[in-house]
Amino acid sequence: MASSKIVSILQEIVKVLEGKQEELNRLDANIGDGDHGRTVAGAFKNVLKQEKELEGKDIGEALQIIGRTLAFSTGAATGPLYGSAFIEAGKKLKGKEKLSLEDWKEALSGAVEGVKRRGKAEVGDKTMLDTLYPIAKSLEDSIEKGESLKEALLKAKDAAKRGMESTKELVSKRGRSSRLGERTKGHIDPGAASSYYVIETIIKSCLKGE
Repeated sequence: MASSKIVSILQEIVKVLEGKQEELNRLDANIGDGDHGRTVAGAFKNVLKQEKELEGKDIGEALQIIGRTLAFSTGAATGPLYGSAFIEAGKKLKGKEKLSLEDWKEALSGAVEGVKRRGKAEVGDKTMLDTLYPIAKSLEDSIEKGESLKEALLKAKDAAKRGMESTKELVSKRGRSSRLGERTKGHIDPGAASSYYVIETIIKSCLKGE
């Protein structure tokens, strides 16, 4: 995958997140500070400023550069969590120029572990993990079934959406929102929502022309 394609995907992510900014802010206002949409869109806009650094890099190197930039883009928890996801995914893709289904699975598994460590969270804690883990699991299932990359990615996208929606019935156990306890139930987690929009955009962009 050429660095120009990676930049194109980043531009699309920024466009989507800016379009979803108010929605994400509203979700965050229910259980947090009400600024998640602005924060995450701003973090990815900062990544685009590093466009020249991505030139000539393989996928793994590019993801780690993106991750490091995200990690230091905001004082909020959002940047470090997204940063950890991209950095750990990048480590799994060192030297890769093109991704197989197995590569996708390894990258998402790495992202899950990165977020777990950084956020000290588990699946079911009402975080972005509830979006990311179902993707990794879906990709693993697709490998076992011998499905094509396109079929696997479409299924993974659907699994991510279900995971994001599942947070509506969960009680927050991590971050500031955990102080609200049961009052967080009935609201989709903003981090789970933004991570769904990010992965949905990545998958759609990678499948264009397939």
